[in-house]
Amino acid sequence: MMMRVGMFVPMVLSAVVLLCAHSCTADGPPPAAATVVEYEATEFTPLALRPHQKQGFNLLPPGELERTPRDYVKVTATVKATGSCRVELALVDILNREHRSEVVEPPTGQETDISVDMAQLAHPISMLRTVRLYAEGKPVEVLDLRIYCAVEKLPEPDVTVQGPLDDTSIQAALDSLGEDGGVVYIPAGTYMINNQVTVPCDNLTMYGDGSETILKATWYPAKAMFVLTGRKDVRITRLLFRGWPETEFRGYTNAKYVEKPEDVGRKDNVMARAIDLNDCENVRVDHCTIELFGHAGIIVRGEKTVCFDHCFFQKNFRYGYGYGVVPCATKECYIEDNNFENHRHGVAGGRNTMASYTCRFNRFVKDTKAVPETGWKQVTSHEIDVHSGCSWLYAHDNYVEMKNGMMSSGACLRGNQGWVYRNVFVNCNSAIYVCGESDDVWAWDNEFTNCPNEQVNKATGTVNFDTKPDNFAEIAYPYALNRMGWWPGAEEGSAQIVNPELPFPGPEDAQVLRMVAAEE
Repeated sequence: MMMRVGMFVPMVLSAVVLLCAHSCTADGPPPAAATVVEYEATEFTPLALRPHQKQGFNLLPPGELERTPRDYVKVTATVKATGSCRVELALVDILNREHRSEVVEPPTGQETDISVDMAQLAHPISMLRTVRLYAEGKPVEVLDLRIYCAVEKLPEPDVTVQGPLDDTSIQAALDSLGEDGGVVYIPAGTYMINNQVTVPCDNLTMYGDGSETILKATWYPAKAMFVLTGRKDVRITRLLFRGWPETEFRGYTNAKYVEKPEDVGRKDNVMARAIDLNDCENVRVDHCTIELFGHAGIIVRGEKTVCFDHCFFQKNFRYGYGYGVVPCATKECYIEDNNFENHRHGVAGGRNTMASYTCRFNRFVKDTKAVPETGWKQVTSHEIDVHSGCSWLYAHDNYVEMKNGMMSSGACLRGNQGWVYRNVFVNCNSAIYVCGESDDVWAWDNEFTNCPNEQVNKATGTVNFDTKPDNFAEIAYPYALNRMGWWPGAEEGSAQIVNPELPFPGPEDAQVLRMVAAEE
C-alpha cells in the first residue's frame, strides 16, 4: 500500500468518524455485539458553581480518565439552576480538543440532564481527558455525572483453560481446538509462562478477564511469550502480559550506554517480548495491558494486516532497546486508540525492513519521575520512530508529551516518506525531526507546546513543513478490525456472555468509574 501523493484515490469520508461508529449510539439500543453500561465517576462530588460571566469548570481532575482507552458512548451531567443561567457540557479529549453539547437554559429549581452524545461528533474519543461544564448567569448545582460506555458481549468458549497456572495449561487448551480453531477463555489468575506458547491454528479467539488474567514471563532472553507464525483470523483480547523482572536493573546493550564501564556484562540484559507475529493475516490485539518487556511489547513481521487498538503499553524498556510496538517489513499495520507510557520509543519501525505503519489517536507520555532514580535515562528518547530503511509513516491525531523533562523528539523520520499531521507535541526539544535520506515528507496542522525546535529538517530529500499535499485523502478511521463483534472461531450470534464489570486495561490508579447499571 504505497501512499505517494500521486497515487491517492479520492475518498468520501463520513462526517461521523468516531470510535463507536461500528458499535452503538447513545439513544438507541446497543447492537447485538455490545451492551451499554452506565458508570458513575467515583471521584465526583456535587458541585456548587457560582459563575457570573461565562466560565468553564472541570468536573473531573484532568488526566484521571485519559490513561485507559474506553469505548465511550455519551456523558451526562445533572444540573439544577438557582435562577436564569445558560450551561453547556464539553468533553475534552487527549488532544485538548473540546466537543460541546448545545447550550441549555435549565428551568430554575428543576433537575435537568445535559449530555454530549458521541454519535453527534465528527471526531473519535477513545481516551477522555476531562468533562467540563460551561456556565454563565446565576449559580448552578452539578448533582451527578454519568459516563456511558459500550461493553462488548463475549462469546461462549470452546475451551476454558484449566489446570496449573502456567504455560502448559494454556498450550494444552490451544492444542485441543484442532485445525478449525475456536474460542479459548483464560480465567482470572497469574499464569507463570516458563516456555513459549505457540498458537497452532487459524480462526482463533483468546480472551481473559482483563487485568485479572495475568500472563507473566519468567526469562531474560530475547524471545516472546506468545508466537504466531503464518496464522490467519486471530483475536487476542482482555489479557495482561507482564515481563520479567518487575523492578530489577534493565540491562545495558553495550558500553556506550553505561554510567560505569565496569557494569558492562555484569547485569543480565532484559530482552523478553510479549507477542511475536510472523507473517500473520487479520490479527487483532486489543484491550490488553502489555508491560515490563525489555525488548518490545509486540514485534510484527510481514506485509499482511494486523491491528493493535485500545491497549495499554507501559515500561517496555531497556538500554538501547525498549519499544511498545515494533513493525518490521509491514505494509498493513494499524496502531490506533492505544496508550503508551515510559518507553524508549513507543512505536519504532524496524531498521532496514521497509516497514510502514499507520499510527493515530494514540497517547504517548513519558515521565522522568516514573522511572527508577538509578537510570532509564534513555526514556527521554523520541517516541514515534521510523528507522532508516523503513518505507513510510502515516501519523495523525496523536498526543505526545514528556513530563518533568524534555524529550529529544516527538516524531523522528530517519530516511523515509511520511505524513505527520494534527498531532500535539508537548515538551519536545525537536517535535518533528526529519533526517537521513527522507523524501516526500509532509507535516501540517500540528500543535506545539514548549518545543524549542518545532520542526527540524536535516534530510537530503524534499520535506514540506506546514503544507498539506494536494488531493490528500485520509485513510478511513477506524480500521475494519477495530470494531466490536468480530470473534474468529465463534459461531455467529454466539456472543451472549455480558461482563460489564470486566476490568479495563491500564493502571489501577486510573480507574475512577463505578458501574451502576447495564442494559440487557
